[in-house]
Amino acid sequence: MLITLLLMWGIALREARADTAESKGDETLEHVVLRHKGTSKNVMKRLLSEDWGLHLYGFIEGSYTQNFNNPSNNINELRIFDVNSNQFRPNLAQFVLEREAKADGNWKDRAGFRVKFNAGRDSDFIGGVGLSTWADFQEFYVQYVAPVGNGLTIQLGQFNTLIGYEAVESPHNPNYSRSWLFGLGQPFTTRGGRVSYDITERISLSVGVIGYINSARGNSQHDSLVESALTITPSERVKLTLYGLAGPRPGASGTTGGDMLLVGGFASFQATDQTSLVIESYYANQANSSRISEAGNARWNGVAGYVIHDFTRQWGVRLRAELFEDAGGFVTCEGTTAYQPRANVCFGATSTSQAPPVAQTLWEVTSTLQYRPFKSFITRLEYRYDKSNQNVFQVGSRATSYQSTLSLEAIYLF
Repeated sequence: MLITLLLMWGIALREARADTAESKGDETLEHVVLRHKGTSKNVMKRLLSEDWGLHLYGFIEGSYTQNFNNPSNNINELRIFDVNSNQFRPNLAQFVLEREAKADGNWKDRAGFRVKFNAGRDSDFIGGVGLSTWADFQEFYVQYVAPVGNGLTIQLGQFNTLIGYEAVESPHNPNYSRSWLFGLGQPFTTRGGRVSYDITERISLSVGVIGYINSARGNSQHDSLVESALTITPSERVKLTLYGLAGPRPGASGTTGGDMLLVGGFASFQATDQTSLVIESYYANQANSSRISEAGNARWNGVAGYVIHDFTRQWGVRLRAELFEDAGGFVTCEGTTAYQPRANVCFGATSTSQAPPVAQTLWEVTSTLQYRPFKSFITRLEYRYDKSNQNVFQVGSRATSYQSTLSLEAIYLF
């Protein structure tokens, strides 16, 4: 683990020395592309971008998580991308090739695509074509901006979901570990068709018709679901997104499944130039999908709050507090992902045994110290405490109601 982190640090240091001018503000993952101009690699990047309109970028991520409960099954219970207990995890190496579609010009300018390939342990949870447990395609779609009004964007293929504040890619999230709202209760990627339109400069709407979903519950085929997201930006400091997901979905083992409805949203507020606040909440219900509810309905809902503060361009802290309820025992003990094959890990179950579903209420607090020594290198030190009203975690081989972890993550952007 130490050797890997040192190698990532060395690569980032070499990249940093090539930077002779400091840009303003933090760069997004996409903006890291084409920053250096002296090497043959970056000459090729410029040719791809300027002549063919192609962009190539990505990141490499690795982590180590210490579970102070020292569970005998080496699993951080009810976690998603940080499930390895007391082990180094080669999370992800992601490579993205895309051609951005423009809202003006001829039909070639208006056409684009994106292919996002993943390799690493996280690939098993977020891929979509079943390539392998260590490699898969996260996104693959074509898009076209039709000359309708301000430009109607049409996409066909597989893409990141419209649902939720957090994202699959760790660099886009404030913390290393994912919230239960995202990790257990929301889809990661969806497959189908999507249209997006900027109604005004401050209001945009996206609607998708889905035939396939990738989530912690596994990959599932659907007749047709509809996902949507309405984003309103009343000012430069305030942003509100309302989202929804509705349609038939498969139920848990022994249930028929039925219509699902998930509605919620998140709001972000830039309190100061260095501090932002985010709150997210949603409600979800799926008919005929719970094996412990008399009515057979599976219900899950929750709320999470974030405080994101940057002391400098290098140092920052990210805090998260979350409350999550799974009244039908559907998305926690019935939906947790451990190692391949996917398994129920509640009540100390191993990756080859089953545990009974249980309704539970969870809460967690997460504090993350982020240090970004160079623009292309992010490190995070994170402490997280989980608590349940049921004994769904482990101390050694004994069931307990709490879990605490300390994680170190390193991300190199290219």
